[in-house]
Amino acid sequence: MIVVTKYSPEERISLRQKFDMSQTEFWNAVNVSQSGGSRYEAGRPVPDQVLILIELIYERNLNLDTATQRAKLKLKNSD
Repeated sequence: MIVVTKYSPEERISLRQKFDMSQTEFWNAVNVSQSGGSRYEAGRPVPDQVLILIELIYERNLNLDTATQRAKLKLKNSD
């Protein structure tokens, strides 16, 4: 089971900076536009689905950069 961390706006910024990424780079990896990410960093609530992707990609180092990796994830979840 994935525990969803409810990052504060400051923690969201800190996490992005930890990876030395621009807003565009960081948020695009979790399928969010730069402007959406900016709003989340300013304090808007982040949907659980996005928080789960942040957990998987940035905290657990799951690589979803390629279609092959995404397909493997889909196959695992369909069992």
